[in-house]
Amino acid sequence: MDWGSADSYVSLASGLVGALIGGAFTLKGATKAHELAMEKEKAADKDRTVKTLMLLRIEISAAWQSFREECFDTLLEQQLETPFLEIVPIGASPFPIFDSGQQALTLLPQDLAKDVVHFYMRAKGVIAMIEVNNRDYEEALQHGRALLTKRTEQDREQRKNSIDDEQAQQFLEDVEFMASLLGMPGTADGIRSIGQELEPLVQRITTKVDELFPPASVMQKRTG
Repeated sequence: MDWGSADSYVSLASGLVGALIGGAFTLKGATKAHELAMEKEKAADKDRTVKTLMLLRIEISAAWQSFREECFDTLLEQQLETPFLEIVPIGASPFPIFDSGQQALTLLPQDLAKDVVHFYMRAKGVIAMIEVNNRDYEEALQHGRALLTKRTEQDREQRKNSIDDEQAQQFLEDVEFMASLLGMPGTADGIRSIGQELEPLVQRITTKVDELFPPASVMQKRTG
């Protein structure tokens, strides 16, 4: 039987070795490409995490500052069981960053993610209470205005000259009376209580974020 020439076997062996080497390089190249893709994806995840976290920090800090200026600081100066007689403006979507970027929370450290979620849950609760307070205050004002109009008409019929300061004082008392009937003192105490709960939470979140991703000015000082 003719098994062929030695050159044929050498050529066949060379072909097989070449194919194996080519396959090995192809596999190595594919593995390397996969590793690079995974590294790129991890880098993109980190970039999204940093950006989202910094935006959340800004949103939380801004919301807390606004709450303090428009409501909380005044409540701290009031006595307990006293209605909060002010209208606090509330936007249609007060937390756009959190509402649109909740998926990024899965990339955060567990304790930080827990604090962020806790803040927004309580913050949305206090917003709901402020909206109730706004509505009740508007009703109390309407009650006071109605009584003021009625007294003004009576004074006109009796040809009495009411003193402006007396009218203003009576109007305020009427508003406060209706506010108490509507339960506004309890609402104010509830808002104050949540604010006291939020204050250390905000400080903890901002501190953790700054520790994880220091501001550029701090980084420059460290490397300078």
